Amino acid sequence: MERQEIYKRMDAAKAAIKSTHPDAATDKTVVTDKAATQYQNTARNILGVDPATGLIRIPTNPQLIIKAVQDIAKTLSTLRKYARSIRYYAIKRLSVILKKAQDAQRDGNWSEVKRLVFLDIFDTYTVLTQMLPSDYRVGWEPKRKRRGKKTSIADLPKNWRELLANQVHGQFRIPAIVVLLTGCRPAEVQKGVLIERIDGALYATIKSAKYTDKAGQEQRRFRLADHPVTNILMKAMDESEVTRNMMLVKVNHGNSLTTHMRQAARKLWPRRKESITAYSARHAMAADCKKAIQNGADPDLASKVLGHIVDKTASYYGSTIQSGGVTVAPTDVVVPQKIKHKVRERNNLIKQGLLKKDAKMGSRKK
Repeated sequence: MERQEIYKRMDAAKAAIKSTHPDAATDKTVVTDKAATQYQNTARNILGVDPATGLIRIPTNPQLIIKAVQDIAKTLSTLRKYARSIRYYAIKRLSVILKKAQDAQRDGNWSEVKRLVFLDIFDTYTVLTQMLPSDYRVGWEPKRKRRGKKTSIADLPKNWRELLANQVHGQFRIPAIVVLLTGCRPAEVQKGVLIERIDGALYATIKSAKYTDKAGQEQRRFRLADHPVTNILMKAMDESEVTRNMMLVKVNHGNSLTTHMRQAARKLWPRRKESITAYSARHAMAADCKKAIQNGADPDLASKVLGHIVDKTASYYGSTIQSGGVTVAPTDVVVPQKIKHKVRERNNLIKQGLLKKDAKMGSRKK
């Protein structure tokens, strides 16, 4: 009977590790070093580390871990991320114990096999390895989402950029103006945005803060729109012969730039509930680009200006109804990589009746 229980426990562990569910990593799944590190760090942040062993602390009651994940996950995407991270770590630890038990079994050391498979942590790892993201959703509800910066630009006066540009002072004035005219990320100003004057026009070159081998444009360059804020920037460049035709705009900390823009906006509009930050300018730029597209501009304008490589990403930013006043949509945009048209492909499939409107890509109508 005892050996039957040992076999039962070992078989349950093997079955859990070798799950072929499409939403579950397995011991055969190839995980990149980067992904493995992210899983490990996420599990460590959730559970903490045992100072005695240096390993991630795993309570012997798996329900405590499940509850911890459900308590801290605010959105479905983070719940999935946490669930996969816990499962990945559980698979790795369970595989180690199971291998030791199998080695002991081959050596005929049944007392060691029994000790290993009857460990409380063996049961815990087995349960956690069986847990898919969908299992964590039982009894869980997403927390109320924070309103995004997309809504922060609603009902602003048409000349809000000009007002804000004149409100920010000191070392952050020029960086704030560049953000308002380019829609770049604060982290990209931290890397440095190059402004050049060529034939009376200003051009911006931005190195992406989110570029990887698989995502984002390495850099983007475009001509700034003719806009009152552009005139303010030109005037500032004229104050010195050194900066008259070229200026590298840079800050030490992108977050500090956002803070100063927020504070300046509060002085202008103290009754507004939504803060105006650098990302508000990014959403506003997207809105103007989308409006320009409606008027015949390059269909990929918004994606290129924001530094994206997939057209779907631009859909998360400002909409055409939020575009107002003098546009900051730039021209002559140059990016190194072509835009991938996932949204356009999806819309074409819907028009052809090959994909239902509420279906995901890859799931075509039969």
